[in-house]
Parts: sequence; structure tokens; C-alpha cells
Amino acid sequence: MPSDFGSTALVARVRELLRAGSMDAADSLTGAALAVEPRDAEAWYARGIIANRRNDHAGAIAALREAIAIRPDASLAWLALGTAFARSVQLEEAAQAYRSVLALEPDWTDAHFNLGVVLKRQGQRLAAAHELHAAWSRDPMFFDAAIQCVAEIADCVRHHEALTPPAAAGDVPLRPTFTIVVCSIDTSRQARAVALYRRLFSGYRSEIVAIRHPRSLAEAYNRAAARSMADIVLMSHDDVDVLAPDFARRLSRMLAEHDAVGVVGSTRMQGPAIGWSGHPHLRGWITHRAPGDSTWRVDVLDPRPVADGIAILDGVLLACRRKVLIAVPFDAVSFDGFHLYDLDWSYRVSRAGFRIAVTGELLLVHASRGRYGPAWQHHAERFCAKHDTGRAEPAPSSFFGATLDNPAQVRAFFAMLAQMHG
Repeated sequence: MPSDFGSTALVARVRELLRAGSMDAADSLTGAALAVEPRDAEAWYARGIIANRRNDHAGAIAALREAIAIRPDASLAWLALGTAFARSVQLEEAAQAYRSVLALEPDWTDAHFNLGVVLKRQGQRLAAAHELHAAWSRDPMFFDAAIQCVAEIADCVRHHEALTPPAAAGDVPLRPTFTIVVCSIDTSRQARAVALYRRLFSGYRSEIVAIRHPRSLAEAYNRAAARSMADIVLMSHDDVDVLAPDFARRLSRMLAEHDAVGVVGSTRMQGPAIGWSGHPHLRGWITHRAPGDSTWRVDVLDPRPVADGIAILDGVLLACRRKVLIAVPFDAVSFDGFHLYDLDWSYRVSRAGFRIAVTGELLLVHASRGRYGPAWQHHAERFCAKHDTGRAEPAPSSFFGATLDNPAQVRAFFAMLAQMHG
């Protein structure tokens, strides 16, 4: 935060008195300072924040204008002036004041957030979403900015206020070959998943390995990788959909630059779940839609479309160069079921020095949010013992989400989020 008035003795004393509820004493202090020096910008600023605290918005505006007339570069005074205008429902004046802050301090998250809120009140959805995204991108712990950013982008999509789509990225120079592995105990779900990946990889040299009733996912994935001669191995749950028609191209591009990718992950491993580390370590975008739902729930952990430096990945979708699986196979002994195989494998891959990334641009839809019953607990205990972790309580974590009506809206939502980051 700027220090133009924030560290002066007068302003510090006024803030102390306001915290104690002594507004009259604070007002007397600023009055005495102005009696000695009528052009004391700090005293006028302090008088403005006192008036804002009293909900005397007209008085605040007058005092803060005096401060700015003396010190036009006083960003704190501009911010307080924006607050006074916003509280008195002078929204255009508030927006201009916040823009003046950002002209002086382009990275000030509070100013971006406040401007976004004002623009939202004015009905300027797209501009509001940009400012809220700017605040969230600069401070990943600014949860109010995250919540409102996601909601505002969703509102833009519903009102057909989308950004101009970017030109399609060029194809990768060489098309890799793929082995796609889908394990299932449900015939119809597996058939749908096989049909999905057959369509997505049309035009690519690929094989689909469908494994029924695997002993464990770790064992099945190791077996498929050992038989594969492809450049890339993709391992997928059977209850997914993909809304990116150029999924294979996007995945190829990601794996030209990274060794392994997923759609949800964390830059830190602190326990037996992706969310155990909490924010700001979480990364990824995903959509959830349970069978029979009429809506799609877009869920975002972090504003960036691609994030590297990942320590662990969720197993809903894992893709890697085959050499990674040769160097670091799944642990089918410790994880002889359907839980924690993914975190264990990806953590060991990251520890081995391979480059792991999360990408939300694959536009994956998952029908489940996971189960954390006795089977998960059993393997969680094994995971914690193996990696000497999980003693601390999980940190607070949350997806920032919105509900949309159809796949076209989901695509538009994530396209806007990606463009804002760019």
C-alpha cells in the first residue's frame, strides 16, 4: 500500500483515536493542525477519513479535495475520495477517483477491487470483471475479489457480453502419438468415455486402452504404460466430458513444454488431499455436473489458465510423456485401490525433477466431486506414513464457482477468464 500519508505521526494518531472510538478527539487534533497550517495536506486527509467514518460524505469529499489540491499525487486521499463518492452514490465520480489512484499506483489491489464494485453498480459488467480480475490476480488471497470476479464473468456470459475471441493458436509442429487409458467397472460409462476420446483424438495416431474391473488404478496404469509405444500417455476417469473441441491440440501443446499435466493441483504437498495445502497454493479450473443436473458448475481455484511448479495433481485426468511413467511408475503396492495413487505418483514425479503443470484450458467436466469414505481414509493413512505428512490440520480451501446453463456458456466463461489473464 502507498505510504504517502499512512506513516505520518498525525495520521497514525488519528487512526489510533478512531480505533478507540474517539472521533471528537481525532477531529480536534486535525483542527489544531489546520489552525497552525491551513495547507497541511495530511490534516485535510485525516479530516476526510474522520468524516467518512461519521458517514458525513459531503464533509469527506470537501476535505479530501482540499488534500488533493495541495498534494495531487496523494493516492490515499484519492482512494478515500472514491469511497466517499461511492457511499454517497456518486458512482461516476467514484470511478474517476479510483482511476486516479491506479494512475499513481497501478498494482494497488484495493483500488482495482473498489473500481470493479463501482463499475458493477453502474451495470458495466465487462469492465467490472476486468478490475475484479486485476485485484484477484495481484492478490490470490483476496477471496472477495475472486468470488465477485467469477460471478461477474458468469453474468457477462449470461448477457452475451463476451470478449472478442482470440485467434486460434497454431498447431504443434509435430503431432505426438497417444495411449489413452480408461478404467471402469461400469460398461456404459466406459463406452461413453471411449467414444469421447475416440472423437477428441480423431486425426491423431492414438490407441485407447479400456480396462474393465482393474485391481487398482495404479496397477492398471502401470500395465498400460508398459505396453505403450506412444509419446504421451493419458489416464482418465470414466465419468468425464470435455468441452474443448481441440482438446488433443491443447494437450499436445502443453506436453511440448511440460512433462506431466493435470487440471487441478497444488504447488505444495501438505497432506492426503489436493486442498490440504489451502490457498494460495491451489491451481486449476474444472466444471462439475452430476448425472441428471440441468446446469453446469464452473469451479476455479486460481485465475491463471496455466500454472507450473506443481507438486501434486488430482487423478481425474493425468497426462504425461511416457518416459515419466518409465522413470516413476505408480506405487501399486501401497495404493492397491482407487485413492491417493494420483497424489503419490505426481508428488514423486515432481520430486524427481520433472516439470508438472496444471491447465484449465482443457475444459474438463467431471460428474463427481470425489468420495472420502473408509477406503479413502485407509489409503490416506498409507500416504501420510509414506511421505511423513498430514499431521497438521488441512488449511481452508474453496473453489470459486458459478452456475451456468449450457456448454456454450461454460466455454465462453473460461475463454473470458483466459483472455483476462493474457
